[in-house]
Amino acid sequence: MQNDMSDYRNFDEDTMGARKRWLTKPVFESFNLWESIPKSNIKYQGYGEFGLFYGLLEGRTVFGKIATNIFTEDYRPRPMESLHLKPLVSDWHAYNRISIWVYPKAEGFVNFYSHYFIKNDKNSTFTHTESLIPNRWNRVLFEFDEEFVTVDLLGLAFFHMGVPDEAKPKVEFILGELVLERVEPDYDHGWSLGNRIAYSHCGYLPYAKKTALVQNSEEEVFRLKNAKNETVYRGEVQKLTTTLGDFRVLDFSSFTESGLYYLEIDNIKTSLFPIGDNPFHSSIEKSLTFLFTLRCGDDILGVHSPCHLNSYTTHPDGRMVPNFGGWHDAGDVSQFEICTAEIAHALLDLADAYRDTDSAFAQKILAEARYGINWLLRTRFGDGFRALAVEYSIWQPNVVSSKETINLNQKGNIRSIAENGAYENFLASGALAKAALAFKELDKNFSSWCQRTACEDFALAMEGYQKGCHTKRWGVIPKAQICGEAALDASLIYQLTGDQSYLDIASQMADIVISCQEQELNPAWDYPLRGFFYEDPDHKYLLTFEHRGHEQSPIQGLIKLLTVAKDHPNKGKWEQAVNLYKEYLERTAFATTPYGMLPAHIYIKGKINTLRFTVPAGFNQDNLAEYLNRQSETGVRIGEGVYLRRFPIAISRRGFHATLLSKTKALSLIARYLNDQNLKQMAIDQIEWVLGKNPFSSSTMYGEGENFHPLYVAFSRQLIGALPVGIKTKAETDEPYWPVGNNAVYKEVWGHTTGKFLWVLADILKMK
Repeated sequence: MQNDMSDYRNFDEDTMGARKRWLTKPVFESFNLWESIPKSNIKYQGYGEFGLFYGLLEGRTVFGKIATNIFTEDYRPRPMESLHLKPLVSDWHAYNRISIWVYPKAEGFVNFYSHYFIKNDKNSTFTHTESLIPNRWNRVLFEFDEEFVTVDLLGLAFFHMGVPDEAKPKVEFILGELVLERVEPDYDHGWSLGNRIAYSHCGYLPYAKKTALVQNSEEEVFRLKNAKNETVYRGEVQKLTTTLGDFRVLDFSSFTESGLYYLEIDNIKTSLFPIGDNPFHSSIEKSLTFLFTLRCGDDILGVHSPCHLNSYTTHPDGRMVPNFGGWHDAGDVSQFEICTAEIAHALLDLADAYRDTDSAFAQKILAEARYGINWLLRTRFGDGFRALAVEYSIWQPNVVSSKETINLNQKGNIRSIAENGAYENFLASGALAKAALAFKELDKNFSSWCQRTACEDFALAMEGYQKGCHTKRWGVIPKAQICGEAALDASLIYQLTGDQSYLDIASQMADIVISCQEQELNPAWDYPLRGFFYEDPDHKYLLTFEHRGHEQSPIQGLIKLLTVAKDHPNKGKWEQAVNLYKEYLERTAFATTPYGMLPAHIYIKGKINTLRFTVPAGFNQDNLAEYLNRQSETGVRIGEGVYLRRFPIAISRRGFHATLLSKTKALSLIARYLNDQNLKQMAIDQIEWVLGKNPFSSSTMYGEGENFHPLYVAFSRQLIGALPVGIKTKAETDEPYWPVGNNAVYKEVWGHTTGKFLWVLADILKMK
């Protein structure tokens, strides 16, 4: 059943989602590790004092304590208190879980961020992170992989995350029982379902496709029951053989009556889910709650006091702007203009979807969007330079010393250097133009400000594009991506102003976008495909993404142009490009049947741009291309040296909701433009994947649906409505991997994911 999370502070993590299930797993074997670790095998590193002792605290045995002062300047890596434990018993083949009790004793904090790792003689490491709530016992639980049959080292680390104004810096980390356990392991890797039912935890639209998946069922008939346990529908189980294995489909599409229901087969039941006109509304409300809790500089009850008020961005000429505001980006509370602009734009589009059906809720969405739009307006210098990457990384007192204001080279969260990036200025222009339209009748002064600034930022972006201005962090943006965004922005400003020059620019940019598209079938391929995009017109590299996703950009520009210039002489070639991409989406869908998740990318040997990948320190750059090619070869063979991967290839930035949902945004835009119900269903399939219709039957939105995992938050307790970076892959495989262990980046909360999620739903809700 849907959880009532209207009050994001009023919940207990131990009674929710997967954690509730983990806490109640039967323990078949256990072993107290403290008994096998002599004092000489414990190494403490930190800024305080550590001692072993025995005692009782609130009914639990205490084995040791770290007492420290966690005030810190903003250093990377962050300071921490750590224990390295070398157990005498290194044979762990009989165990697969660690249980640790930790009691942080502190005043004024809502959360502490901690790390736990195990390491073996093969130099393999498994790391788990945990959010610890102060002044109570926290049971840290994590299962580890089968490769850790021997373990040489166990590590515990408590990070210094700074001290907010309301807190005191002296903290104690009290350690309780440390136990090895054997439990029935969670299924965490692959496409199989076992005895689980994969279904849409958020529910189903009455007249859309309504299916669930099973695999080991022996019954030939399934039942749909209402909240009174009455059978309202019986259906025959449909057998299906796919590239991912044999499945059984529970199809109840013909049942259209609104209400709360659950599925039952082989004495296995789902939780209650709705059938109704907007089954996504609960997840949308929670997503808005999540964005609210990400607000920077605001007083978020139960999360943080007004924060980062001493943070500012400095222009190379010495001018400064305060850069607090907007939304914290992720679990590290940094902020990036790219994410902020896209989230704000998505919210404005979503408000359009509710304008005629729920005006009060539309106003709530607009209020949240305005918080991001104001940040875009406040953090620009008017000459192309703006706050782009704001490196908050700790809490600090909101004081700026005179020494810090004149030291331009000082490292820390008070100092970010402005840059002039054409792509970032385009993104700001598009969001501001959309805001000008959205607030035209509500706040004329604000709308005029947004329109004027959108035009200024667009001109600066065009100038930067022509001069090749790009940021140090992100480098040169592919033309398919940046020109798609430029076409979108110019079309929006044309819609605002009626100025023909913007339409001319949009048309020119569309020509570049189309020149980046593969429009011909290659007869040498076993399974010819077209419609996908390359980075640039020379078709040297494919347009692919490993982490943050922007595959919607080329299509978004073309679709907006088609809607504002319906009689343009170039309409035919724009529509042809859109239809070719539609063909590409439809022809590649077979690879993930029956889940319906959109496959990631086509990869062609020699056309993979290694500069687009985040390469961790220590990785052998000489082997990079070979490593990426090996990953691509685990996909579906399309032709000689050509593969279709279900998940993106990647190195360290694994977790793929954003890449999936950016592609889905292109799909949902086409669906709405063409009023194509099949494409609409494909878009819904992606939402269902995120919210439970996956091999783990796990909703990945915290607090929505069932079996959601705790996420990597670091600076707060678990946040209702948070979406993570996403389900990842393991090693070189092309299979989903969703382990119990919690770590960045795949389980890290991320506003960018939420923005893409809401942007897709905006299109789905606008379709009849």
